[in-house]
Amino acid sequence: MPGGPDRTIPFKLLLLEAYPGSLLAVRDLWPEAEVVVQPVEQAQGVADLISRERMHLVFCDLYNGGEAGLAVLEQTRRVHPSLPFVLALPDQDFPLALAAFRHGADDVLVHPLVPSDLLNTKERALAKSQFHADLALTQQTAERSLDDLVLLRTIGETTLSSDDLQQLLARIVDSIQSALEVEIVSLMLADEDVLEISAACGLPEEVWKSTRIRAGEGVSGYVFEHGEAVLIDDLATDGRFPPSDGVARYRTGSLLSVPIRYQQYILGVLNVNNKRNGEAFTGADQDLLVMIAHQTALAIENLKLVNRLQKKTQEVEQTHADLMNLHQGRTRFVCNLSHELKTPLTSVLGFSDLLLNFFEQISPEQVSEYISRIYSEATHLEKLLTGMLRLFSIDSGSENWQWQELSLGACLVEVLSEYQLSIAELDLDLEYDLAEDLLPIWGAEDKLTLLLDALVDNAVKFNRPNGTLSVFGENRVVDGLPVVYLKITNQGQAVPLEKAYDIFQEYLQLGDFDTGKPSGVGIGLATSAAVLRQMHGKICLEDTAQEGETCISVVLPTRQAYQELKDGEKSF
Repeated sequence: MPGGPDRTIPFKLLLLEAYPGSLLAVRDLWPEAEVVVQPVEQAQGVADLISRERMHLVFCDLYNGGEAGLAVLEQTRRVHPSLPFVLALPDQDFPLALAAFRHGADDVLVHPLVPSDLLNTKERALAKSQFHADLALTQQTAERSLDDLVLLRTIGETTLSSDDLQQLLARIVDSIQSALEVEIVSLMLADEDVLEISAACGLPEEVWKSTRIRAGEGVSGYVFEHGEAVLIDDLATDGRFPPSDGVARYRTGSLLSVPIRYQQYILGVLNVNNKRNGEAFTGADQDLLVMIAHQTALAIENLKLVNRLQKKTQEVEQTHADLMNLHQGRTRFVCNLSHELKTPLTSVLGFSDLLLNFFEQISPEQVSEYISRIYSEATHLEKLLTGMLRLFSIDSGSENWQWQELSLGACLVEVLSEYQLSIAELDLDLEYDLAEDLLPIWGAEDKLTLLLDALVDNAVKFNRPNGTLSVFGENRVVDGLPVVYLKITNQGQAVPLEKAYDIFQEYLQLGDFDTGKPSGVGIGLATSAAVLRQMHGKICLEDTAQEGETCISVVLPTRQAYQELKDGEKSF
């Protein structure tokens, strides 16, 4: 394997013998080493053996012209260019020694092997191994520094030119396929401990859409779990990974897989298979793919950062828009409140002034009428102010709640009785359909009454003469929880669905107070929404098939539903 040996793990020595015991002298020189012995004639998969066993040094016998040994050397050098490799010649054969050095041998010895020569070879091999390790580290550091400077611009351009992550990944795999001249590329990203193919070239879509690899499974799972690259010269002889159903796609038997690492995190895995020229992957290919994986990680994180910034920008813009709407709503509310307060105050002041200044000239009947008007207008003022204060109190959570199980039917009957006169004046057709087996609601009686009063008041106020007021209630299961569903429908002044959000907000009432707006300051439905927030319920404007109808529905939690929603800190 490339680089110097790690002194914290046992030194591993691979001996490729011409015949059993031909390299016994080498084994005796390293009694502390872990030695793997293999006949040189059976060393076709030696490159994968070196990767699998993490060898530090190779000794190989040359015989019969050295063809087998030179072939092994060439195969090893292609995958492990810096691994110390020593050849032992059967005799003083200068042409064979020259061929050995041309194929990349680090040293050449001649049989019989002399301990002093072996010792010198050992020291030179270890020194060269350490030199290559230091050189590789220096080169890697320099390349990474230069690479980062160049890539910052490339990554920035790539990220800015991509609308989303999927487009970015698709461009990356296309670039890898072109750069490494391979048939198959797959880029897998991790979802917790499972890898899924996010982009691919050369794979059927149904394959990469359905592939899910857990950490530790197969080559990709191994790379993801251990965070280290895997280069396999021949999958058939490697032995580390059992064949899978898709092994037939690996035409050349050689594959390369590297982690996509960002700082200490493994984001995913890059896999390449089948060089177009039919050759196996090399150590140089691995270095290139590692660099590309580094670029990929930076690009992915950069795009995520851009997306997060864009999301934050959108949130800020939405917050600004909400604040502006709130400001406009409060301005409208103040104008509306001024209008609503001014009218009854004018009446109170006017009739009070008449009584104070012209009492003796006013008949008893007129006095009684003026006092009645004063009382009526004062009552209206008190209702407006109490409603606003109650809304603020409930919404802020400062109200005291006496929680208990309540009957929706009983509360509705009580509220509807208060509106008998208004319903009669408009000649409304009241349709009342509540299931007999309604579950008890969990809430406070005064808050539920306030909620129902606001809903009925709204349905009556915005109804038309001779219209219909429909009340419907039943038990339902929402998100697996038992609730009571209530729907109140009125005819006349329909609310557009696009105003579904607005009508439940504070400080807002549809219509213009200068052009026939109904009385009130628009806090009835806002109060209903505030009560339901405390109950972990839900209120919404529903679509209706009838033109001119407005339908408002509420979901009222039972005790069980309330408790589960409260424990989960959520609402419907």
